[in-house]
Amino acid sequence: MSAVRVDAQRDWSALMVPTQPVWDAPHEPWHDSYSPGVPPGIDFQPLRVEQLLLKAADTFPDRIAVRYFAAAWSYQKLLDQVQRVAAHLSASGIRAGDRVMLVLPNCLEFVALWFGLHWIGAEVVPANPLLSAPELAALAKKCHVKAVAGIDVRLKNVAEMTRIANVPLLIVASLSPYLPLYMRLPYQLQKLRQGRCRVTPETRVIKFHELVEGGVRIENPLLRDVDQPAVLQPTGGTTGTPKVAVLTHRNLCANVAQLHVWCGMKPGVETFLSVLPFFHIYGATCAMLSPLAGGSTLLLQARFDASRTLALLQKWKATTALLVPFMMASLNEEMRRKGTRLQHLKICMSGASPLSSQVAKEFQALTGAAIAEGFGLSEASPVTHSNPMDGSGKIGSIGLPLPNTEVRIVDLETGRRDVAAGEVGELIVRGPQIMRGYLDDPAETAIALRDGWLFTGDLVRADANGFFQIVDRKKDMLKSGGLNVYPTEVEHVVLQHPAVARCAVVGEADPKYGEVVVAWVVLKPHATLSTEELREFCRHELASYKLPKIVRLCESLPENFLGKVRRVELRGRAA
Repeated sequence: MSAVRVDAQRDWSALMVPTQPVWDAPHEPWHDSYSPGVPPGIDFQPLRVEQLLLKAADTFPDRIAVRYFAAAWSYQKLLDQVQRVAAHLSASGIRAGDRVMLVLPNCLEFVALWFGLHWIGAEVVPANPLLSAPELAALAKKCHVKAVAGIDVRLKNVAEMTRIANVPLLIVASLSPYLPLYMRLPYQLQKLRQGRCRVTPETRVIKFHELVEGGVRIENPLLRDVDQPAVLQPTGGTTGTPKVAVLTHRNLCANVAQLHVWCGMKPGVETFLSVLPFFHIYGATCAMLSPLAGGSTLLLQARFDASRTLALLQKWKATTALLVPFMMASLNEEMRRKGTRLQHLKICMSGASPLSSQVAKEFQALTGAAIAEGFGLSEASPVTHSNPMDGSGKIGSIGLPLPNTEVRIVDLETGRRDVAAGEVGELIVRGPQIMRGYLDDPAETAIALRDGWLFTGDLVRADANGFFQIVDRKKDMLKSGGLNVYPTEVEHVVLQHPAVARCAVVGEADPKYGEVVVAWVVLKPHATLSTEELREFCRHELASYKLPKIVRLCESLPENFLGKVRRVELRGRAA
């Protein structure tokens, strides 16, 4: 097998100075035939995340770090803004170890606050701006946050949260200064429509621009401890009650180094599309921290819009795009509609949900970019696997483990026995990017982390060349008549029916079989479909116990912000 080879001795001095391994365990194959051509590991000096920015600014001071509408901040300006933010936050009472919630879309303020907080040793709690006030308050209470930052056009829930959770400091950011003139009036109207935002007299309100005024700066980061928590990442929202993964500076910087070596990014050269939300660790690590660490230029977008994203990619000749499958499919449609291609795009990385071969092949044909589907989870900072960048990857596979990442596939009953090659089992991983544990939740931590291994809850199989394929989530697997049914396998077949646009499969309780297969289906416009028609269509591809017993037609499927179907909500509807 031809696979990407990484050079452990390559000079990454712009990123971090190679000294000693932060992970002493060897990179073990999961079975004897595993041979991806990756050396045993990479040696690098563990750093704190703010030191990555400091090194990049020292090396590429005049290069544009971030573009956002009319604004373009060089690395020197970004560093200056971070130092000013750090000084004002410190003067406002934020100390090392304090936790601050960022309820922000992708914007310049998010980047400045993220690094500014780490600059003084504070911990970041990212949160989706679409969450309700009670949801935000529950997270704030769980994490004991000392301050929160919100965007002025979605401030009502954040302000209400400060009252519920007694948060003493509110930082208000605004996109208005960076918008072109034709967008400012609609923006102000949106701000007015949300109504008045009230906080208690005990909550101090600061506008972001006040944090960067004056000449006061903290020149150098205050801490050196790489094992201090950096990010308290909410997770688990698609499968059950959200938990909070504690990710350290060592975790995040390790994942950055793994990604740089694996992807072969050229320091000070790349231009990244950064549309993945930074409040999720996929966006924070892969679309913000990793490219900034390598001196890349970030093309920020607050939300995904296919037409605007395509224009942005074309205007600035982006070389790398990090997407989720629905974004890639939308860009395919937009390129077809406009008859355009993306000639400068070299790499497109996909994650969060399975990438269909049809979408991947069309995107590759329209761009010429190498497409690398990968895999990760919040508890792993997040990336553990990726397809190689040399064209030897496999569509439908999540690829190979990153350097310094050990993997095993274990049986579902005990979690101790390695399964045979080609068999389905639970993926468990070990490496320097794995979280410390769940915040104040020893019971859940003990379930997820056992003997140093993270039990991912994902069911996988691997081929003889070591390429991994996700079969399903362990929690999503259902048993019908005592036999295992993997929803993703059924969905793949259902989606081939010409009348079906979207599909999600779950189990529904049944007194005879224990569970039966239920297909929630979104039909294409003007199409009709019955249960028997769908069963007959699937009969040639699926065993009888896997056939959908019930077909429920719906107008849309419940999804999270990354386009991942919330099966837990569908199971709730059935119940």
